[in-house]
Amino acid sequence: MEIKRGHFYIIDFNPRVRTKPGKLRPAVTLQSDIINEDGYPSTVVIPTTTRLIQDPGLLRLRIKKGQGGLERESDLLLGQLIAVANESFREQIGVLPGKLMEELERRVRIILSL
Repeated sequence: MEIKRGHFYIIDFNPRVRTKPGKLRPAVTLQSDIINEDGYPSTVVIPTTTRLIQDPGLLRLRIKKGQGGLERESDLLLGQLIAVANESFREQIGVLPGKLMEELERRVRIILSL
């Protein structure tokens, strides 16, 4: 499967360990396509959750139903940025719209002090 930056995929995050998300869930790829195309065996992603909270602050980015191919309104869990084995990717479901990708990048730079 070709993995592309800014695309949503269904990823198998099992097994769940402490704060690491578990189960099959959508996630957006953050890793550069230069690395993706080079055949590196894992990819940096940001998982989603449908457990929405009010006033999520900087660590969550709300994605509306239908955006990026998501079937339900979801939050990107920016504090859960994680590298997953490429074998965990199950299917591509869509692409994060450009303005949301820009906001995601802005927040990640703040969170990581870049």
